[in-house]
Amino acid sequence: MRVRARLTTAAAGSSLALALAASLSGCMTVHGEEAVVPAASEKEAQAALERYVETSNEASESLDAELNSTVESGALGTIRAAQLTSMHTRSPAGNENFTPLEVSDTQFHIPQQAGWPKFFVADTQSNQTPDNRWLLVFTRTSIDEDWGASYLTLLPAGGGPELAEDDDGYLDDLPVTGETNTGLVIEPGEVSTAYAEYLQNGDGPFNDGEWTSAEVTRREELDGNAAFVMEYQDAAPAGDREGFQPVAMRTTDGGALVLFASLHNQKQTMAEGETLEVHEDVEPLLDTPAERSLTLEQVAMISAVVPEGEEDALNAVELLFRSIGVVSASGD
Repeated sequence: MRVRARLTTAAAGSSLALALAASLSGCMTVHGEEAVVPAASEKEAQAALERYVETSNEASESLDAELNSTVESGALGTIRAAQLTSMHTRSPAGNENFTPLEVSDTQFHIPQQAGWPKFFVADTQSNQTPDNRWLLVFTRTSIDEDWGASYLTLLPAGGGPELAEDDDGYLDDLPVTGETNTGLVIEPGEVSTAYAEYLQNGDGPFNDGEWTSAEVTRREELDGNAAFVMEYQDAAPAGDREGFQPVAMRTTDGGALVLFASLHNQKQTMAEGETLEVHEDVEPLLDTPAERSLTLEQVAMISAVVPEGEEDALNAVELLFRSIGVVSASGD
C-alpha cells in the first residue's frame, strides 16, 4: 500500500560522504508468523519514521553510536555506527556543525507478508538532497522489536523506478530467499554475490558505471603503482548475518528494485621505504597500529534496478546508488 503523509521534522543527517508488527485495525491480533498480513499499519509506519528521525537527530548531534543503534540496523546501522564512533573519538563534545535535516512529502509503501523479517518503505523528500528523494527501508524481525532503518538509498526526484502494487493495493515485494522464480535476469537474493564476483573478475550482468566498470578500472590502475600493493576481497554477507537480508520490490515495468549489502576488504601494503598514510576518519577504528600495511573492512549498501528477462543477460542490471563506509581497520 502506498500512503501519502506530510511530515516535517528534524532528523539526523546521514552524512553519506563516508563513502552514510503486523498491526491491523479492529480487535483481532495477528502476529504474522504464518498469516499474510500488512507488514505495518499506516499509523505504525508513520510513528516509526517519526521515532527514527527524532532519535537519529539526537544521536548525530551528540555522536552517540549506541543511541543510533536503537533506530538503525543492517547495512545502514553498521556504516553509521562506525561513522559516529570515529567522529565521537575526534569530537567528544559532539558535532558542533550539526545541521538538522527536514523531511517532508513522505509516501509509505507497505507490503503484505507472512513470517519474519518484515519491512516497509518510506519514500521522503529531504532538504539536504533537494534533487533526490530518500528511500528508507524499515525492518524488524519479531512482533516485540521496534522498527529500524536498515537501508537508505537516494533516488532522483521524479525519476526513480515506480513501485508496483498487488491486487489489494499493497507494495508488491519479491522473495529473496529459498527457491525463487521471479522472471528477472538475476534472482534478487543473488545480486550481492554476483556483484562481488563482478568486482573480482569484471564478469557479470551489470551496466557500465561508477561502481561497476569504473571501479574495476580503478583497481587495475592501482596494480601498477610501485609504492604499494593493493589486495581486495569482495563478498555477499553470510545468510545468517542479521539485518543484511536484501529487499526486493516489483516495479511497474515488470522488473524490480533491489536493495542489498556487500562486504569489501582491501589491504594496502607499502613498498620498502614508502610511508603509509592513514586517514583521520580511519584512525579511531584501528585495532592495531598500521606501519607498513593497512586493512580496511567496508560495508556497502546498494540499490539496483533489475529488469525481467533471460537469466544472466549482459549489461542488464543498473546500480542506482552506493554508499560505502569503513567499519573496522587493522594494521601491521
